Amino acid sequence: MVAASLLILSLFPLLSLGRPNSPSVTLVTRGQHSVVPEGFFPRAPFLPGGMFRFIIALKSGNASGLIHALLDVSDPANPKYGQHLSKDEVDQMVSPRPESIQAVSNWLNNNNVISEVYSSSGDVLHIQMPLAQANTLLDANFRPYVHEKTNTTMWRTLSYALPADISPHVAFVYPTTQFIPPATHKAKVQVIERVPAIKRAASKRSNIPPQCGQVIVPPCLQAIYNIPSTPATAAGNSLGVSAFGGEIANPDDLKTFLSQVRPDIQAGNGTTFAVQTVDGGSDGGQGTTEASLDIDYTVGLATNVPTTFFAVGESQNGDIGSFLDLANTLIKQDNPPLVLTTSFGFDESDFSGEAAVVAQTLCNAYAQLGARGTSVLFASGDGGVSGAQADDSCNGRPFLPTFPASCPYVTAIGSTFGLPPETAANFSSGGFSNIFARPAYQDGAVSGYLTKLGDTNAGLFNASGRAYPDVATQGVNFIIEQDGQFGAVDGTSASSLTFASIVALLNDRLLATGRKPLGFLNPLLYSKGVAALNDVTKGSNPGCGTHGFPAVEGWDAVTGLGTPDFQKLLAVVSGGNGGDQSDQGPQNATSSAGQAQIV
Repeated sequence: MVAASLLILSLFPLLSLGRPNSPSVTLVTRGQHSVVPEGFFPRAPFLPGGMFRFIIALKSGNASGLIHALLDVSDPANPKYGQHLSKDEVDQMVSPRPESIQAVSNWLNNNNVISEVYSSSGDVLHIQMPLAQANTLLDANFRPYVHEKTNTTMWRTLSYALPADISPHVAFVYPTTQFIPPATHKAKVQVIERVPAIKRAASKRSNIPPQCGQVIVPPCLQAIYNIPSTPATAAGNSLGVSAFGGEIANPDDLKTFLSQVRPDIQAGNGTTFAVQTVDGGSDGGQGTTEASLDIDYTVGLATNVPTTFFAVGESQNGDIGSFLDLANTLIKQDNPPLVLTTSFGFDESDFSGEAAVVAQTLCNAYAQLGARGTSVLFASGDGGVSGAQADDSCNGRPFLPTFPASCPYVTAIGSTFGLPPETAANFSSGGFSNIFARPAYQDGAVSGYLTKLGDTNAGLFNASGRAYPDVATQGVNFIIEQDGQFGAVDGTSASSLTFASIVALLNDRLLATGRKPLGFLNPLLYSKGVAALNDVTKGSNPGCGTHGFPAVEGWDAVTGLGTPDFQKLLAVVSGGNGGDQSDQGPQNATSSAGQAQIV
């Protein structure tokens, strides 16, 4: 396994505590809660010793220009399609105004606070100071609060303020009044003793091994979605999978998994992955469930595509701080991964008040990656209409969208199960954002769905919001190997990994012929891509005391536009017939075993 480290540089120690704001300075309240947010309770007030890290986001110079450019290069009907922006072009577009940089720098320097520019464009700063100093600098009152469901302690304040001459330049300071629970991510695994052997059938939906209706391994996905097993060969291709909260991908577990389910892959040739760490993530140790799933169904499906596992550690600032750090780490790279898939997420309802600005900032960071040619994918969540995880606390209340799946500049992936014609998985999160407006690229598809819904679920969702998921794949009974034991995992995590691997293999074919990678996928999927997807018309995603949204013909809020067919998608993106059919399927693997099995 190749290991690389992307550790945040240590900041210089502060010379002294910041001077109190002058009594003559006018302060502007930026965030304020009249009561402790729901789901949290305060602990006895005390301030820990040591330094505490804060993120200061400056307002971007031309965020609207970024989005316009992203949509231009992502729309197959636009003459600029595929002409992705360079790193410098994106940086120049989103860089803060010089007067913003100067004003904030002077304010920090005058208070003896040393800042580190953390983003490529200079719009994100990291600072460190004791919480006592933060109380003075930000007119705050930090104390510990506990998130009840996870028993996670966070230091937050119910209000904070900035000087009136500084406030117009700052998008947010984090963490302050943002009470955002930890990201939902833990996959549940059911230990199994033995899995039926999967005979290597031709990669045609009419020849899918019947065992694939019970369990899923890579040969099943190859057969169901016409995915090639032949190794990728194009230079410059890459696939990234991000994991948070200390997840660990173990290379020995991967080798055991591949030896059983992909014996056609030669040892050492496409059977390893690189690791890059962020915020103190681990690059070794006993494998964890989510990470095992992540790496089994990227390396094990996107055959020979260079894969990197981004291991993001536990952050004192909460998971959303780690999401921001990873996004900016990737944006700073000259060559970020061409595909990035993430299985972690939040309930959108946790991003109220100024926290909504945090969500918008992170969403725009994904837009930066998309503009440069990265396809950013997120699992839609596993709670149906009740959020990232099933939660009956919303019974009788509006549905709970998930984030970042609701960001208009990522591709959200839902789940299905069963042999074709597939059925929507009842846990597949989907719905409509309360933060982000519906983008034009999905207007036609979503308007048609709303007409079919009629009065169903009226008043429980925002019909004008960004609708998700965009597409779906299988997501039930995925076999993984962890610490010498096999188990079965359900979730949209598995679905996002599957779709990401398909995109990586499509990029391989494009790059091999001198073409550009796909980048931001949605404008393509909602136009030419529809013809290459399998419509799912059965199932729903219940929650909040309702049946949720139904799967119907066309786009729906459970499976999106449907599930992929690699060969049809290849024909769409290449403008040809999808390539030589002789290399489509697992039948061409070099394994003499003739079967992929777990024993």
